[in-house]
Amino acid sequence: MIVYVDLLNMHAKTEAQTFADEQGAFSLQVNISEIGVYEVAVDLERVMLVLKPNAKYDFNIHLETEQSNLSYFDKAPPAILINQSDDDGLQLQLENIDRIVNSFALDHFKELYQLRRYALLDTLEQQLRTALNSKNTDYPEEYARFKLAALKMAVKRNGGRQIIADYFQHHAVLYQLEPYMSLFKELFRDYLLHNRSINASELASMRVGDFQNWRNTLRSDSLLAYNTELADLIIIQSLKDLYYDTRFNRMAVRNYLYILSNQAATQYLRQIAHNILLGFDFLAAGTAAPDFRLKNTVNINRQLADFKGEAVILVFVDDSCPVCELLFQSLEAIQQTFENKFQIVIMAFERKAYYAKYLNDMGYDWEILTIEPTDIILLESYNIRTFPEMVFITAEGNIGMAPLPSEEIPLKYHLNRLLSK
Repeated sequence: MIVYVDLLNMHAKTEAQTFADEQGAFSLQVNISEIGVYEVAVDLERVMLVLKPNAKYDFNIHLETEQSNLSYFDKAPPAILINQSDDDGLQLQLENIDRIVNSFALDHFKELYQLRRYALLDTLEQQLRTALNSKNTDYPEEYARFKLAALKMAVKRNGGRQIIADYFQHHAVLYQLEPYMSLFKELFRDYLLHNRSINASELASMRVGDFQNWRNTLRSDSLLAYNTELADLIIIQSLKDLYYDTRFNRMAVRNYLYILSNQAATQYLRQIAHNILLGFDFLAAGTAAPDFRLKNTVNINRQLADFKGEAVILVFVDDSCPVCELLFQSLEAIQQTFENKFQIVIMAFERKAYYAKYLNDMGYDWEILTIEPTDIILLESYNIRTFPEMVFITAEGNIGMAPLPSEEIPLKYHLNRLLSK
């Protein structure tokens, strides 16, 4: 069970874990203090839920098994069916809202997106009001409200300014509402860079110890004039964007986010700023690679430190990896091209025996480490979302590149860059 503690950055943490029995049944218990967004992760497959404190849920998750020849992006997502719950119908209500909005958008696609019949959304608004029953808490009402707002944003020409006024300015920040945060990110992406009321040269003149003066330059914009929650959230989001813009001082951006992680208006905002800083360093080049302790094919425990002193490519594979053998052949040729300046270690999530036989038959002298179901969090540590996936580890045990591209030309380019350091 994974909880999203920060919907702006989609920053998540594992809250609980267990194992299914032979029939696929399992039970999880999580302490929840407020309604929030969670995911049930079955191996690498995930399905999202909105859970309520003190509620119990009985559900089935359907995983499509015949997808081994499909790419990660073509695979059908897992489906969830709620059999029973005592959350006052919250989850079913949210599913119903999604169904109403999505069906309306599809049924009236031409009128909404081509003819721009904005008034037609009044009908949708009425449908949503009818669907919201008297048992509702504020959460489904706000959920429906921001689902509608997102559609208004897409349909109405230049509707962004009006959406900001109607849904964001002078309204509370809804940190735990996914439609709110999704719309916020859409509206305020590059907000500072495209703001005519802010002097571009003053915006770009960021100095490490000059946050207060820099913040004062933003007060020319009415939305940022005061140190409100929304202003802080916009600035935090903007700093995240500016970090990857070469016109801005990266160290200053980090410093400003560090200040906000300690001084922003609310604890939520401070945590969001902190999570952005963590995100900058997650699997970033030069940071320490996540450690592991896995058994090889002769049952010897191996850990990251065992490979220190030599560069390593970790190749993550599983049992549904039709292109893995082609990748192995390409890697073997590239390893010879680079005169064995790096090791190759196969990180096998399943089918260890198959890969061991294949490598032996092909004469590849590579070590295989087994990722057992109990080690699945390691895949999260390396952000493995599909197979095969490769990570370059430097001789010092740091991340060189994650992920490493599998295509031959870019792979050779990056290996040449990494091995020449």
